Amino acid sequence: MRSLLTQDLFPLTRIVKKMNIKNDIKAIAKDLSGLSDEEKLKVKDSLNIDLMMLFIENIGSAEKEIYKLLSNLSGKTEKEIAEQKLIETIDMLKEIFNDDQFDDFFGVAVKSLH
Repeated sequence: MRSLLTQDLFPLTRIVKKMNIKNDIKAIAKDLSGLSDEEKLKVKDSLNIDLMMLFIENIGSAEKEIYKLLSNLSGKTEKEIAEQKLIETIDMLKEIFNDDQFDDFFGVAVKSLH
C-alpha cells in the first residue's frame, strides 16, 4: 500500500465529515507541546488506538468512501476490498493510521477544530 498523498486529503475529510466524528476527534485530541519525545510517542500511540476505534465504530457511515480510498491506496478494486478478509482491511486501516502523513493530516485537522 502506498503512503498518503495530498490527493488523499479530500477523501479523508469527506469520510470524517460523513462519519460525523469531528466532535469526537476534538474530544480525544491531546496537546503534545511541552512533552518529552518519549511522552509524545506514548500519547500518539494511545491516540492512534482511540482514533482507530472511533473510525471502526463509525465505518458503516462511509462504507463506499472507505472502499474507494483503500482501493486508491492499494491498487485493488473496490469490489476486491469489499470481498477481502476482514483482517486484511483492518491491517490496511492500521497502515493508514500509522502513516506519518496521517499524523500530519490529523495534526492540521485538530488545530483547525480549536
